[in-house]
Amino acid sequence: MASQMAMAAPAAGSVALPTDRWNRYSATVLAICILGWAFDIYEQTILQLVTPLLIEEWKITPAVIGNVTTVARWIGLIGTFVFPVLADLYGRKPILILAILGYSIFSGLTGFATGWVSLLIFTALTRIALSGENPVGMIMVSETAPTKWRATALGGLVGGYPLGYMLCSGIALIVVPLWGWRALYWIGVLPALLVLWVRIGVKESPRYEHVTAAMLREGLKKRFDIWSPVREYPRDMLIASLVYFFYLFTWIGWSAWMPQFLAREKHLGFQTTAGYLTIWMFVAIFAYWICGWLSDKYGRRYVIPAFVIPAAILLVAIGHLDDPMALFWAGLATNFLITGSFGSGLGYTTELFPTQIRGTAVGASFAFGSAAGATAPAIIGWIATTHSIAAGLPLLALSFFLLAPLFYFAARDTTRKELTDFVGEKLA
Repeated sequence: MASQMAMAAPAAGSVALPTDRWNRYSATVLAICILGWAFDIYEQTILQLVTPLLIEEWKITPAVIGNVTTVARWIGLIGTFVFPVLADLYGRKPILILAILGYSIFSGLTGFATGWVSLLIFTALTRIALSGENPVGMIMVSETAPTKWRATALGGLVGGYPLGYMLCSGIALIVVPLWGWRALYWIGVLPALLVLWVRIGVKESPRYEHVTAAMLREGLKKRFDIWSPVREYPRDMLIASLVYFFYLFTWIGWSAWMPQFLAREKHLGFQTTAGYLTIWMFVAIFAYWICGWLSDKYGRRYVIPAFVIPAAILLVAIGHLDDPMALFWAGLATNFLITGSFGSGLGYTTELFPTQIRGTAVGASFAFGSAAGATAPAIIGWIATTHSIAAGLPLLALSFFLLAPLFYFAARDTTRKELTDFVGEKLA
């Protein structure tokens, strides 16, 4: 099949997409996918913010919440793998709609949890849909953004992350004192309205339609083949899986335990912690775009290490700080560097594989890397239970630091290069 499609590719022609400028369609896709990320991160952030409240209300240990987060993320890997595969088979647009509807509904149901068991069940179901939306959105953006600005677009896409985090933190300051933590989950039903915009304002990815049309002309049928990316692109699959693991282990561990670290371990309290996180995430919105733009201009090989190395150093240092202002500024810088490289770094994986199997490859590598990365909350939770959260920060720093040699020595450069569409096709 690979050889057939490689032969078919030249005959099929190249898909007509702008390489150096934005058009209305590509900008609309980016805007919708940014909002999709913002709303799904809103849901993820709820548990991070209310962890101190749940520990107190349900009389559970930090390790229990860590286990809930980790197990839910493991179950969510079903969506990480299945939704992108379905996007290869049935299209990017319908699967994006399905994911948004799924996490909106289950997020609302989580507000009715009565203990850690029901919390785990509802959170896990929500995670399946959430985990499917992330890679499908990245794939959609990578296939529609101008080649010259692809890293910037992918960075801006994940910029929806701090937007959602900031939104949740800001709403929490108002809603939690009035109606309690459950109201944060019920508000999470609102993203279902985004589906209407997707249905009206977005058409299918031109690259996906291009590949589908070429396969029909050649008399080839799409089929489920999980091993195709591993078989055809073993080195790229390994690099992509490591990128996901190093990023997600650090970010999941950092974001899951930072509220508890600030509120309880550093004695800042819930209100101050929510205020800090809101400011940090507002600043992070700019970090995503800045790192993406720098990656387009100078290449990820140099930009990613320039972000991750100082971030790793700060991760270790912040555990030894006690002064509230020092914690604020060190945390602001650390969060800026971590989040800044996140979008451009994760988005890189979508550029390694052809459109024909991009969903399957990204979904599989995302799932492999996430499975290992999802252990971070439990590991940090265990360390926090026996020692402190600060004692676990060097482990997160090590994971993040390893991204520097990975991008500098191992990852091939895809900056401003046209994406490939068919298995066996060479990157321009």
